[in-house]
Amino acid sequence: MSRNPADPSQPQVYGLHHAAYRCRSAAETCDFYEGVLGFPLSQALEIDRHPTTGEPVEYMHVFFDIGSHNPAEPNYIAFFEVRSRGEGDPGFEFKRQWGMDLHFAMAVKNHADLNAWRDRLAARGVEVEGPIDHGICTSIYFHDPNGYRLEFSTQNEREQSEFDGNRREARTVLQRWATGGTAGTGAG
Repeated sequence: MSRNPADPSQPQVYGLHHAAYRCRSAAETCDFYEGVLGFPLSQALEIDRHPTTGEPVEYMHVFFDIGSHNPAEPNYIAFFEVRSRGEGDPGFEFKRQWGMDLHFAMAVKNHADLNAWRDRLAARGVEVEGPIDHGICTSIYFHDPNGYRLEFSTQNEREQSEFDGNRREARTVLQRWATGGTAGTGAG
């Protein structure tokens, strides 16, 4: 559950289970997430019906274990390769995503691990941006074969202190922004 829930009477939420996206090819996506990033394939589900409408639609749903703060309770990134579209599917345009539109960030332990990931990805032919110091964290960015922007991020003591300080001012900063104030600096 959130350390400080907005409504303490709410049922507990335990963080991310999975985030799911469309993919061009489940096999190509597996080659990247398992082969390049080393995230184990945890599920490969062949499904022939839409889970909420029941209409016929063939798709592969794959899950990769991306780790978590508690190794006994992993988090996942998941993908859908849709073979036959159902009536409600508007289609999907695969394109290289701009980080402000969509990105998926994962935590690593420290700056040394962040640099090791940068080197590992570059050695496997993946274009990497960073490390970029955002003040509240340091990140590297890269894209998967579907065009999704991914991020590995970490914090040292200085960055954690800055993050904690910004947390105390979050409501004030948001209110200033909402009333037409000027933008400050931040991370993403």
